[in-house]
Amino acid sequence: MTRLTILLMAVAAALAGCNDADKGEQTRSVGWFLDHRDELAVALKGCSDNPGELQMTPNCINANEARNQVTVQEMENALK
Repeated sequence: MTRLTILLMAVAAALAGCNDADKGEQTRSVGWFLDHRDELAVALKGCSDNPGELQMTPNCINANEARNQVTVQEMENALK
């Protein structure tokens, strides 16, 4: 095999693995998680239960950002 063939096979294998992490779930926005707090809690639990596989998926990133925004808002409200 040539080096180019091996390189192309490696790139194809890496790209094929990219879609495995989200398991076909619909990506939810930060705003959606802020509007659906129960689902936010479920997503955060799933992300923390399997961070090796899910931590960098769009839903975990967005759920964590929503959690951060909720925390900041709660802190601001506490200071009022």
